[in-house]
Amino acid sequence: MKLTEEQKETLKENDWKIVDNDSGNCTWVSIRPKDGAIFSEMCETFNLTGDGEDIKLLVIGTTEAE
Repeated sequence: MKLTEEQKETLKENDWKIVDNDSGNCTWVSIRPKDGAIFSEMCETFNLTGDGEDIKLLVIGTTEAE
């Protein structure tokens, strides 16, 4: 999945660095209850009930800190 130009501009306005590569710079991650503590932590962090089959997070890759 690739970000739209508008999304890229919004990130740049907030001092995010954009990584451009062949596979895109963002991806969806699915976390299920069977994944353990990380599932409940994400539900708590994002104020989700956790009642569904899974939760999906959009992860955006930027650059690594030096």
